[in-house]
Amino acid sequence: MNITIEAHVLNHHKRSGLMTYTEGLVYGMNQVDHENQYSLLYYSLNRKPANMPGPEGINFRKIVLRVPDRGFTGRQKLIDSVVLPMFFKNNKVSVFHRTCGYTMPRTKKVYRILTIHDLRTLTIGDNLWQQNIKDYIKTIADLDMCVVVSECTKRDLMKYLKVPEKKIKVIYLGTDSRFKPASKEQIQTVHQKYGLREPFLFSIGSVPRKNIDGIIRGFAQSKITKNYQLVLSCRNDLDKYQQLTKDLNIEGRIIFLPHTEDEETVALYGSCHAFVFPSLYEGFGLPILEAMQCGAPVITSNVSSCPEVAGNAAILVDPSKTEEIAEAINQICTNTILRQDLIQKGFQRVKLFSWDNCAQEIRKVYITA
Repeated sequence: MNITIEAHVLNHHKRSGLMTYTEGLVYGMNQVDHENQYSLLYYSLNRKPANMPGPEGINFRKIVLRVPDRGFTGRQKLIDSVVLPMFFKNNKVSVFHRTCGYTMPRTKKVYRILTIHDLRTLTIGDNLWQQNIKDYIKTIADLDMCVVVSECTKRDLMKYLKVPEKKIKVIYLGTDSRFKPASKEQIQTVHQKYGLREPFLFSIGSVPRKNIDGIIRGFAQSKITKNYQLVLSCRNDLDKYQQLTKDLNIEGRIIFLPHTEDEETVALYGSCHAFVFPSLYEGFGLPILEAMQCGAPVITSNVSSCPEVAGNAAILVDPSKTEEIAEAINQICTNTILRQDLIQKGFQRVKLFSWDNCAQEIRKVYITA
């Protein structure tokens, strides 16, 4: 079977959840499937296949289709209506998997799969990088299968877009092996670089739905602000959040990190007293598992996919209620037994999620096409 996975998102200059998903999928598939033939698809006028990211192997090849690298009006239409149909025909493609996006080339001879990560624009009215719901509706009506990353997203598809259940397959994400308990040297290096002193709470996220405002207010309402710091890996709206810390009289207790490398994030996960992630909406919520895998106890939301991912290995709070965030912080900072219990439950929880499992489940979708 000739399977094509669109992998161009791996070229993006900033790491994102979409990049992490595509990377985990293609590397996982490279490990679990040595029978089918895979093409990883990229678009560029100048770059060669050998220069593209992604795995290689006897049954894995990288293909670069000649499309301008930079975006322009009509670029996606050109890809979907001309470039891809010609590629499908010339290469006898059996399955095409688009790992993110809102459109799909029209053809009845290729089994077409689209991964849908969330419906945040419909569910919470999130207009930052607004999703193209009209294209979603048309595309889903025509394609063969929707892969979604959580039961939450499945419910949202069925509720808001009336997608039949038989057309949806839930396949969970995995966590990368890079996320593991940090060494003393890693932790010391990061603490020295950013002037951190333990104990501190940690959170990560820059878009409004990550609820940075709620985290800051919850921390301010807690009883531990004199003894703990709050470290926020956040690059957007810093002026607004810094002003909020002044208004709440906790300016000296908050440290903003506009950019952290992956290895630094691992050290922050691994040395924080707790990871605080009361997001307003998550299609999956991968940071929950990353933090657990690094040995951090987790506070997260009781909405969207967060309870589904966290299970009984985290404290769940209503993200709209800062008093609940504050109380969870109080609990995890004063109850050593609870904290250690959550750490151990977190280590067990992450074992349920892996990219190998993800790849095995998606392979089943491919071979039943």
